[in-house]
Amino acid sequence: MTRIECGAGHADFVQDDDGLLRARLGGLLLPSNAGALSALLLRAGADQDAPGVLCTVRSALVALPPIGAAHYAYVPPALRDIPVAVVISPEQIGVYEGIARAAATSGAIRRAFLSPEQAQTWLREQARALRASRVWRPAHRSPP
Repeated sequence: MTRIECGAGHADFVQDDDGLLRARLGGLLLPSNAGALSALLLRAGADQDAPGVLCTVRSALVALPPIGAAHYAYVPPALRDIPVAVVISPEQIGVYEGIARAAATSGAIRRAFLSPEQAQTWLREQARALRASRVWRPAHRSPP
């Protein structure tokens, strides 16, 4: 298990047998550290060639204002297609619904779930669809 610390927040993560990066966020997630911590997790996932990131936020205290698409400026365009499934507690639904909308507007793939099983199923489907798209696109492009 690897730990990333970022201000008052942290993430412990490991790559599972399917290649997914499984992370548990903890501590206090604030505007000053949430984006940076997310970017570090995405970079770790990309470095390990993970098809997606499954985050559990249930043990973290989340204190974020409403998030807009500009928030996702921390995500380099090359990492925006890494799908992220976030497992939250019922109390966090309002915050993460806004985050998912902002992510979609910015081109990042994010979705929140109350169930780890649903999150994992969605994440595997997204990873499979992205792999299929990467194979299909080059084969169906018109020659210049």
